[in-house]
Amino acid sequence: MKELKEKFRLNGLPYTLLKRNDIVAMYGIGGTYNSEIIHWEVCRIYIRNDKYGIREAIPSNGRFGRDGSSSFNYIESAYKYFDELTTRLKLSQGTLKVVSGVEENVSGVPKFSFA
Repeated sequence: MKELKEKFRLNGLPYTLLKRNDIVAMYGIGGTYNSEIIHWEVCRIYIRNDKYGIREAIPSNGRFGRDGSSSFNYIESAYKYFDELTTRLKLSQGTLKVVSGVEENVSGVPKFSFA
């Protein structure tokens, strides 16, 4: 699978990957006429399977902001939100629960037949 690029241009702006984990990425974004980072984006990472193959991707312009991704004017705020979004997304994925010591009892469950 192709991983997110460390540097690329999107909407005419240079993006530089600063931090990532399995589900969230943080990019520094430069200006139109220079590559100095002037704001930051914390994005959810998606797995896409399209004509380019299986690859990681950041949200489209239309999805950005509605999926938890956000932009920041201060790097400290971006780093803090990176941790918050990571925690929130991991919690929303849930965990498998294993119940031990309990036997299945289907004797009281009626059987239905469909005609």
